[in-house]
Amino acid sequence: MNSKINSKIQSYIGLAMRSGRILLGEDKISERLNSCVIVLIDESATDKYKERLLKKCSEIPAFVMDGISNAVHRDQVLAIAITDSGLGNAILDNLR
Repeated sequence: MNSKINSKIQSYIGLAMRSGRILLGEDKISERLNSCVIVLIDESATDKYKERLLKKCSEIPAFVMDGISNAVHRDQVLAIAITDSGLGNAILDNLR
C-alpha cells in the first residue's frame, strides 16, 4: 500500500503507542519477532532495509506504506510492529 496512512490506522497506531503495544525500529522488531502481529515499514526506507525486514518478517503480515514516522510522531522511524492482537487485526482489516 503506497498511500498515506488513513485516519483509522493512525488512531490504532496511537492507541498502540499509548498502551505500550508497539515496537519502533528494526532492532526492537527483530528482538521480539515472535510477539509481532503486524509490521509496517515506511516507504521512504531504502530498498535494502525493506528487503531485509520483509525477509525477517516472512511469517508475519508486513506492509510498506507512507507516513510511518508521522503516525508515531517521531522522526527517523522507518518501521513499527504492533504487538497487541486486537489492534494488529484491526489494522489488518483496514489494509485488506
